Amino acid sequence: MSRSARSDDHAEIEAELERDDPVVLMDLIVEIALDEPDRLFAENCCARLATHRNAVVRGNAVSGFGHLARRFGRLDGRRVHRLVDIALHDRNEYVREQAESAAEDLATFLAWEFDVSR
Repeated sequence: MSRSARSDDHAEIEAELERDDPVVLMDLIVEIALDEPDRLFAENCCARLATHRNAVVRGNAVSGFGHLARRFGRLDGRRVHRLVDIALHDRNEYVREQAESAAEDLATFLAWEFDVSR
């Protein structure tokens, strides 16, 4: 993908993030985590949506960190670790389950440790 094509894709993604339609975002964030070639852009999208008001969007964004760890082998430790820690204690069960899965992936691929006890 050329740089200008990627910039166009990023602009479209940014526009969707601004529209803030949870039905669109819950699938979009999974696609970004699985396919986006720019690690920083993908990580930033996941981080932005990891605190979203919609639980499915929030859970999928947190799950995305696990995908990114597997794909890229590195992430911003301080920011991502904190977001996953918060999600591990989310009021919503789906978010907690996605955070547990992400924590397992982060432990496997980045050797990060989490306290998953509740």
